[in-house]
Amino acid sequence: MKNRISYITFAALLIILAYFSYQIFVGVGHLQVVFLDVGQGDSILIQKGTRQILIDGGPSGKTELAKLGKYLPYFDDEIELVILTHPDKDHLAGLVEVARSYKIGKVLTTGAEKDTQVYKEWKDLLAYNKFETMEVWRGAEVKFEDVRMKVIHPQGKIDASAGDANNDSIVARLDYGENSFLFTGDIESPAEKEILDSGEDIDVDFLKIAHHGSKYSSGEAFLDAASPEEAIISVSENNSYGHPTEAVLGALKKRNINIFRTDEIGDIIYTCIKSKCKNQNAK
Repeated sequence: MKNRISYITFAALLIILAYFSYQIFVGVGHLQVVFLDVGQGDSILIQKGTRQILIDGGPSGKTELAKLGKYLPYFDDEIELVILTHPDKDHLAGLVEVARSYKIGKVLTTGAEKDTQVYKEWKDLLAYNKFETMEVWRGAEVKFEDVRMKVIHPQGKIDASAGDANNDSIVARLDYGENSFLFTGDIESPAEKEILDSGEDIDVDFLKIAHHGSKYSSGEAFLDAASPEEAIISVSENNSYGHPTEAVLGALKKRNINIFRTDEIGDIIYTCIKSKCKNQNAK
């Protein structure tokens, strides 16, 4: 009996030590931005320390939970901020399971709605769990520690009955030290023009290519204004949409922008200190 108590005490001490060691590590840890390979959809995990931002959840709850289990500490059952860029299934479905499995500190969304079963489940879960939900548009900001994220689109409050889900996507710029990312949802050329006309600074280091490389997105003027060093495309292998299109790939190559695709290399991971982000997939 005595030996058993000693064993349990020792095991408990190890767990406590591991927990506080992790807290010390992540307290001074790097920023990590992971473009999750969720198939034909989008999901981006941003974390620093024990705090996370999750942008979209991909088309599959099973895949999304497996990915989060790979990157989140096993004892961390809360995601501080979830951003749903727009309510299409390939961005939303995984978030339904996230809402069932994790505490969510706050949800940012637009007023865009969809008459679908998955959107109804999502809304019901938000209400049942009483997750704080905030509708956002240009000018909204999120800050934690020394990470800053600013919403630059949509331009104002969305009318759900007249909304265009893709072009009403939340577009956000993240800045950390000398590093910058632009997350673009599924915007197409009309939204790109609105952003350019707004005068917002979209000159960034890393650009998430909108709408999985659709021919309706990533126009010449938008790419010139963003002028990223690297472009990330979230897309599934041999998808039926022909994403990414040769036109988009050609436009990126013409500008000597390095291209990273989830269908070719899986999860795309950036580890950032203030002076530089390192792409773990780069050769």
